[in-house]
Amino acid sequence: MPAGDPLATLKGYASCPVCGCIEQAGSIRCSECGTFHSGIHLEERAAPPPSEVIEREVIDPSIYSLSDNHAIPDEEFEESEEISAWSGGSTDFTMSDEDEKPLAKIDPDELDLPEPEDLSN
Repeated sequence: MPAGDPLATLKGYASCPVCGCIEQAGSIRCSECGTFHSGIHLEERAAPPPSEVIEREVIDPSIYSLSDNHAIPDEEFEESEEISAWSGGSTDFTMSDEDEKPLAKIDPDELDLPEPEDLSN
């Protein structure tokens, strides 16, 4: 690059393809949005052979949270056709069929926009 080139200050930097943040070239993770840019941080491991898979026994559900080495037991519940009426809540989830009117309507033709600057000089 020629001497005095203003773009020379960006040498060694790259932009994040997700958020556009300027960061060191070759960085593994974006410091702004946290996106990983390479798979170098991932460790390649082979799946365990099927003979190593351990069958877990079903235990009492009151203690299943004490250890993750046990399977959560299957549960069965009685089905009921009864419908309970709940009362006392203050949330209203009703939806009306009427269209809501906008708070304000702005006509783009009535906007007073400044003229664009000419930056080619």
